[in-house]
Amino acid sequence: MVNSTVQLRILTRDALYEIHSATLEILERIGVKVDEQKALRMLGDAGAHINDKEKIAKIPQYLVEEAIKKAPSGFVLYGRDPKDKLRFEEKKVYFGMGGGSMHVLDLETGKRRASTLKDAENFFRLSDALENIHQCGYSVVHPGDIPSSAAYLHAMLSGFKNTTKPLEGETGGQLDAMDSIRMASVVAGGEEELKKRPMLLGYHNPVSPLQHSKELTEGLLLYAKHRQPLIVAPEAQAGATAPVTLAGLLAQQNAEILSGIVIAELANPGAPVLYGTVSTIMDMKTGNLSYGAIEAGLINVATAQLAHYYGLPSRGTCGNASKKSDIQAGFEQAMTLMMAAFAGINFIHNAAGCLESTLIASYEQAVIDNEICGMVSRALRGIRTSDETLALDVIEDVGSGGQYLTQQHTLEYLEKEHYIPTIINREKWERWERAGSKDLREVAREKAKTILKEHQPEPLDQNIEEELKKIIREVEERERKRSSSV
Repeated sequence: MVNSTVQLRILTRDALYEIHSATLEILERIGVKVDEQKALRMLGDAGAHINDKEKIAKIPQYLVEEAIKKAPSGFVLYGRDPKDKLRFEEKKVYFGMGGGSMHVLDLETGKRRASTLKDAENFFRLSDALENIHQCGYSVVHPGDIPSSAAYLHAMLSGFKNTTKPLEGETGGQLDAMDSIRMASVVAGGEEELKKRPMLLGYHNPVSPLQHSKELTEGLLLYAKHRQPLIVAPEAQAGATAPVTLAGLLAQQNAEILSGIVIAELANPGAPVLYGTVSTIMDMKTGNLSYGAIEAGLINVATAQLAHYYGLPSRGTCGNASKKSDIQAGFEQAMTLMMAAFAGINFIHNAAGCLESTLIASYEQAVIDNEICGMVSRALRGIRTSDETLALDVIEDVGSGGQYLTQQHTLEYLEKEHYIPTIINREKWERWERAGSKDLREVAREKAKTILKEHQPEPLDQNIEEELKKIIREVEERERKRSSSV
């Protein structure tokens, strides 16, 4: 966790109000499609105007305002070890590992291949060891060698076994969401304990433009009921699924987020939510989205400002479009990460390990990004002025022409004031050459290999592990019966 002393702003107070007013008009006049009957009925009972045929809910201003008041301004997410907790509130910034990549760059060959359950295990162990990464997905990579009906549960088990840091949970449908909650309840010590000490970070991604899918809304309702935190974060693409203008995208995104929060708070007042974004531009040259675009950074900054405007904790994203750990990956990752962090985004997803806008996971990039996160963390702390840091007594003692290397003040404040890199090389050319002339990617690969060889996460209780495996077997049997009956 980093307590930020700086905050970047791009929208004036008037601009925030203009976006807010445009959002209210979208929700009242145009409405949102809610493809889940229970949620649609709740909205109607609360006073929204419902077109049942089109499944459109037109949401009045007072419902939005009530939901914002009910949503907590902060909450705590716990890991398997209660000491590994994230307190989402003002000025705190956390970095999360990316999630769900279908491909991985092989650590030995450097070639792209389909990701496996072993990769999921490795990335959890890597996340557990990387000091600047605070949270892991339920699967950094999708385990493609496991039948899809239970792949997310095998990945969750791997997560609980290989890290004590907080995890995500599956929200794509009622059954999947409930299975995730069952798994976490075993680790927490029961459903009531899970409500008191939430361990799953769920995702509700509205489908731009202006839609809430049936499956993710089912997950939203269950997570709200069980008091598991939810990120409401559209993945709007400027010029494709949102207006090409960033102000237009923000107004539409805001309507998607706030309508999702309304549903969550109607389901269970006080349900913890993160005001989030995964939005960026469509690259018009390729037709692809790009998390590394400078516009993605601007959207993150504006999203943070809107979250602060409503008094809600926030989630942003960062990333790069590169296919390997090269200069492009470095500058796009650093630029978007720093913009999100300096804006005051509380939880920055995809902060480590992602390439090609999250389509590829990379062990080397995870290690490199951990270094970037450490440097950004130092920048966020800013410069503190006090009698001790102004150091007038030390300056007087050293005087003209002296040196500070042997001063006690230097020893005392070095690590407090300077970020000490772990893989960045600052040696002179000759010494670097004698050490093998390794570039950063080679150094990161070696560190990743060392971590995976030597790091041993805190073991999961054997009884808990067996109970989790039992749930997985039950789900696999349930899914076999369902598929055979079709």
